[in-house]
Amino acid sequence: MRILFFTLVLMCQLMVAFANVSIMPVRDIQPGMHGVGKTVIQGDTIEDFYVEVIGVSGRETTGQSILVRLYGDLVEKTGGVAHGMSGSPVYIDGRLVGAVAFGRNFNDPHYCFLTPIGDMLRMLDEPRSVKENWIPKNTPLMASGFTPYGLEYLKEKLAPFGLDALPAGASDMDSSKPLEPGSSVGVSLMYGDMSIGALGTVTWVGDDGKILAFGHPFMSRGDSNFYMNNTWVLGCIPSLSSSYKVGNLGSPIGKIVEDRASGVAGEIGKAPKAIPLFVSATDNGRGLSQSIRTAIIEDDKLLTAMVDAATVNTVSKALNRAGGGTANVRFTIVGKDADKNQLKIERENMYYSADSVLKTITQELTDATNTLMQNKFADVDVYAINVEAEVSEDVKVAEITAVKALEDKVKLGSKLPIRVTLKPYRGAEFTKVYEYEISKDQHVGKLNLNVRGGSSMAWVIKLLRKQKDEDVPAAKTAEKKRTLKDYVEDVNGSDKNNELIVDISSGANSQAKNMEADAGLAGMLKGSKYKQKFPHNFIIDGEKDITVTVIK
Repeated sequence: MRILFFTLVLMCQLMVAFANVSIMPVRDIQPGMHGVGKTVIQGDTIEDFYVEVIGVSGRETTGQSILVRLYGDLVEKTGGVAHGMSGSPVYIDGRLVGAVAFGRNFNDPHYCFLTPIGDMLRMLDEPRSVKENWIPKNTPLMASGFTPYGLEYLKEKLAPFGLDALPAGASDMDSSKPLEPGSSVGVSLMYGDMSIGALGTVTWVGDDGKILAFGHPFMSRGDSNFYMNNTWVLGCIPSLSSSYKVGNLGSPIGKIVEDRASGVAGEIGKAPKAIPLFVSATDNGRGLSQSIRTAIIEDDKLLTAMVDAATVNTVSKALNRAGGGTANVRFTIVGKDADKNQLKIERENMYYSADSVLKTITQELTDATNTLMQNKFADVDVYAINVEAEVSEDVKVAEITAVKALEDKVKLGSKLPIRVTLKPYRGAEFTKVYEYEISKDQHVGKLNLNVRGGSSMAWVIKLLRKQKDEDVPAAKTAEKKRTLKDYVEDVNGSDKNNELIVDISSGANSQAKNMEADAGLAGMLKGSKYKQKFPHNFIIDGEKDITVTVIK
């Protein structure tokens, strides 16, 4: 990506000192007053629309909004107030009154509320009350570079944040004009081969490169770290619910630093903190590949959802189909902890689904990203994420059907041969002998061993994820105090679906007690220090127990 931020300084020098505009306080606003607003509905040309004041709602101490009616040729073209017009400045007698901010779905689209410019200039920390059923006019995000499947998946991931996404085509069309009141401006979470962001309008521009826009919160994040983008407006699409602008998010020109109740604030020429993401995907059946490079804003809450959506979308491009199959996924996440020590999560695993392989491929990736971004120890500076996925329609799954120890007695420090019979999907059974090393510190006597496939514990993993999502506390453990490095090592060393695993099994009753003493299900999943793994190129399911006698 060529993001030439050094050119932004020149843009700042070209800006006019719009901050010198006179301001009209709310107390001077009277019903029946008429004014003019400014916005872009095509390209980057600012056009006028007209406003009639209906009245002022609220109190100065709790927050006020200005109810207005929009009219004129431009408003008739847009079908009324449209998504993307938020932030459009409104002037009365040449004085800046406020910004278009809130409209109402399924109502007369000519009416909306303005956020007073005084509130925007103060960037109030306290949330300002909004009329019931009145919504911010930039709710939908524009998503570029997404397949139909990828877009639906993105919508699913954005829903918990109260966001929605609309398709937007990629284009080289971009504005090179410096921002001024009425200019279209973008706020984005991702920029590159794929982009996710929203269109809004600039309300106010200072002579120091600072801007105010939107007139309402983007995501109410307070201190923020979003891209500020140039835009190119393609047009305005009428809708029975609410019209909306469609456009392209152009090159980054700065950073959004505040996301408050009264709007967003940004600085031209500043670069947001972002994490490069590279994803490559191959359909082994057709020999076709896709890859993307993009950058995602560093945000503890949003990063995981964005990485998830970008990865699934890239794989869906390579597959160009829905349905089942087997996937081999490799990923690396590199960062540094608060002490500048390198942290690296590196995983490779196989997944199978009979109906939707795309929904299985990011399970570990999202868990690993959350491990770093939402850990309870310290901030982590993630500076690279790389993902590779290979998918085929083949069912690469085998089930354990029989297990037999080839020796009844085994000495400490020696190897125990174990014969395992495996039955591939729609294939002939075959056997393989594995050598399990008996540790010198094992107890002499009966030894119960559990032989299982890595995927046979999938139910435990799902339950752990469910408990985490529902904030169910884990069982207490007597382990030493854990660190972030310990959690990273756990992720790197966790079982894989394509491994045959041999570990100590003490029987159902004792095993339940061990689980309780060792952090419950998490302890069961981790296993004992005697666990040994044998990798394969197919997923292994099922489990069997065997018993041998350990002798000196």
